Amino acid sequence: MAKTVGTTLLFILLGGILGGYLGDLIALLIPLGFFHDVFSAGFSIGFNNPLVVDLRVIVLTFGIKYSLNLLGLIGMICGLYFAK
Repeated sequence: MAKTVGTTLLFILLGGILGGYLGDLIALLIPLGFFHDVFSAGFSIGFNNPLVVDLRVIVLTFGIKYSLNLLGLIGMICGLYFAK
């Protein structure tokens, strides 16, 4: 079965989303300490404030932000593996 670039990107995105949710869930369930810090720590990629273009007739708002944690990164790698 031939895999396209879109399918591969979809697997990577879904793996990152599922891994991110799993990391947040684990961070909620374990007590404070080293492992809590490992699962809850992450960083955000994207715009803090959206770009707004006011054309008088229509207002366009552009923005994207992706928060990545450890399990999100692992999920993206697993998504890439499963896409092969």
